[in-house]
Amino acid sequence: MSSYWEIHDCGELPKDGIQILYSIDNIFRRDNAWRLIIRREATAEDLMENHHLEEEGETIWETSLEITHCPYCGKYLYENRDVNFKEIGNLVHYDLSGWKLKKQ
Repeated sequence: MSSYWEIHDCGELPKDGIQILYSIDNIFRRDNAWRLIIRREATAEDLMENHHLEEEGETIWETSLEITHCPYCGKYLYENRDVNFKEIGNLVHYDLSGWKLKKQ
């Protein structure tokens, strides 16, 4: 396990498109935070419809939300860690489907 990041290994998580990660976000804070990351990856059909996409598996969009508990198994994620709960909950969405990244 890295001191810079950690992945929540939960048997309840869907196999594709969702990850729970403890790391630095670099957008809202300089400290690590647990984040629910939901991403959509390109399929062969997406490549036919969008000339900006180059290969299957490429991220089309990604949403990241800071969380305190796993929404799938309910585990409290900040066990043995100090956290200011008033700062948790930041959200960011990246649209990578075009020529230029759009942050929302």
